[in-house]
Order: sequence, then structure tokens, then C-alpha cells
Amino acid sequence: MNRIRPYVFTLLILMIAGCGTSPTVHYYGLDVIDATYTKDPDGSPVLSLGPFRVPEYLNRSQMVIRGANAEIIVDDVNHWAEPLNDAIHRILSSNVDSLLESMIVLAYPSAAVLDVDYRLVGRVIRFDSSQSGVIVLEVQWGVTGTDGNILVAPGRGRYESHASTPGDPGAIALAMSDALEQFSRDIASEITAAQ
Repeated sequence: MNRIRPYVFTLLILMIAGCGTSPTVHYYGLDVIDATYTKDPDGSPVLSLGPFRVPEYLNRSQMVIRGANAEIIVDDVNHWAEPLNDAIHRILSSNVDSLLESMIVLAYPSAAVLDVDYRLVGRVIRFDSSQSGVIVLEVQWGVTGTDGNILVAPGRGRYESHASTPGDPGAIALAMSDALEQFSRDIASEITAAQ
């Protein structure tokens, strides 16, 4: 029995030491574009933005980096401050709402129960950073009226941005915000041209 005690004591010390060495978790968010918001005119059409389906590999709190040979690297220290799916809907709806002066834009899911004139739906194919700091956003999307008519034909888009410092999670979040801004401007431009 006396021979076992030193091993148990050593095991307990190692377990306690292991618990105290967890790295600090850092949180990051995506930003909306800098824009001046104006009041929408009475009777403005309403656009429901979403749902956008997001790939399962992004359905996590940790930031994700695309490595070599199709490796997906999950960063256990750097996390999103909100689910990325929610952030994408919030940022896109806010950006597009600020860019379309004659349309009210509501984010999914709040718009799902309201009477809307148009629905923008799509799928995020890819939204991540490479180890060299290249951000890629690939999406499929289109806009239909509630009457079934197509306002913007379904299509595919690819947007790239570059993190100012590869590997820096803050720079990656800013570059991802830039890619969403590019996409938002395309949405607003296509809808404006189609009206």
C-alpha cells in the first residue's frame, strides 16, 4: 500500500498542473460597413435576407483555417463572439439595408414570420482563410418575389480579401468582413438593376 501512495500523489499533482495551463480564449466578430442609415420611405418593399445555408465545418465557435492538402485547422484559442451563421445573416442584412435606400432589409429568421415582398436565399459554399491569409467567400444566391417571379436569377459569386497579417485572427476577421462587404455591394447592385 505504501508503494502505491507516491504514484497516486504524483498523478494528482500532474492532473492539477494540467488543469491550470489552459490558454486564454480570444473572441472576434465581423464588422458591418461604414454607412449612413436613412429612414426608408413609407411603403418601401421588404426584402427577407436568408436563410443562407452554411457548411457544417463552419458550424462551430472556433475560427477555421484551411491548411494544405485539404486540411481543416480548427483554432481552439480564437473563437467567434457569436455563431458564424448568425453573424453572416446579421452583417449581410445590415450592409444591404444601408446600401438599398428604397428597400427595407430584414435578417432571417426574424423576417420569416413577416409579410415580405422579396426573399433572398442562398448557400455559403466556402468562407475561410488560408494559412497565407487569403480569405475566400464562395456563395450561391438569388432573389424571388413572393409572387414567384425571379428578381435576380440564381448565380454563384466568389470574393477574395487578404488579411493584413497572415495568421493574425483579428486581421482575418477584418478581411472576412471585407469579403462580406464585397458580396453585399453585389447584392445591392443586382437588386437595384433589376427593379
